[in-house]
Amino acid sequence: MEVFTVPMSDTVKEVVAGKVRRTVLRETLVQVVGPWIFDREALADALTRLGDEETETADMIGLCQAAHVRVRVLAAR
Repeated sequence: MEVFTVPMSDTVKEVVAGKVRRTVLRETLVQVVGPWIFDREALADALTRLGDEETETADMIGLCQAAHVRVRVLAAR
């Protein structure tokens, strides 16, 4: 599966137990943007990997994590 990214422009804070621990360097981060690119076989494989296991996923990243699917990151143009 593939996903496009753009450089991070916002300030990002690391929060632990409700307290700001540090500011994360923007240069080390990217924003994930659509479209996600799935071929039919890759999506079917991800769903098969989940099997009958009930899994709540709020987004495509959650689906990929739950199904242990590798995601290739592409720079947006």
